[in-house]
Amino acid sequence: MSPPPLVETTRSAFWASDEAHYHGHRVFKELAGKESWTGMMGLSLFGRKIPPDICGVLDDAVGALTLADPRIWPLKLTRVVGSYGGLLPALFAGQLAEDGARIGPWACVEAAKALLLLHAEIDGQQDDAEHVSQVVAEYRRKHRFVWGFGTPYRGRDERVVAFRRSMEQRQRSELPYYRTMNAVARAMKEATGAEPNIGGVMASALLDMDLEPLEVGATVVAVIQHMFFSQALESTRAPNLTLRELPSEYVTYRGHEPRTSPRGRPL
Repeated sequence: MSPPPLVETTRSAFWASDEAHYHGHRVFKELAGKESWTGMMGLSLFGRKIPPDICGVLDDAVGALTLADPRIWPLKLTRVVGSYGGLLPALFAGQLAEDGARIGPWACVEAAKALLLLHAEIDGQQDDAEHVSQVVAEYRRKHRFVWGFGTPYRGRDERVVAFRRSMEQRQRSELPYYRTMNAVARAMKEATGAEPNIGGVMASALLDMDLEPLEVGATVVAVIQHMFFSQALESTRAPNLTLRELPSEYVTYRGHEPRTSPRGRPL
């Protein structure tokens, strides 16, 4: 058995003499002062420079995905941890809680996986409503649940409305996976009444950028960072101590009277 390599290989970055290299580009000569924040995030996620129109889609996604109500549980967890005073623990606590959850980035991962399967079965026949309905019905029979569709407690996902508008304005609504998502949405609406949620729409837009499901999740993590920063900073600067422990004056005990254990009585 050959020994493991002593140095792990990487395509991400290395330092050479007086120049840093990042994904095949010279940092100080090619990137600094030339690439935007979004462009650098795209280079980090995609492993290649992304064109301005893709940067624009990601910028639009940042705006459309901004649903930062602190009662949403990952953000609430961020505030609870932030009440103890640590910025970084607060920042990452809520995001760690989303790993594998039914909301957030990993919902987009699962929606991407579902769309890949449905796209292959629909096989370019997005305009054939009967065929799409049969494919969706068979998928539902096997999986029961279609990620990317349905919004808890309300009829539609308001974020979808905003992001769809951007996709149409950027002329990306006729790309393959986006068309598949729309075709599946029509079939799902007829069969179950469920509208697409932002996870399904984002997954289709990112699949049309040639991303794999895991890369879809990583990209969504990147474009929702700002909400966690906001909650972490605010809760750390002005800690709400009631997030740590509810004051006793707000608690009323309505149970049985306390009982003394026989073992607790003095001899």
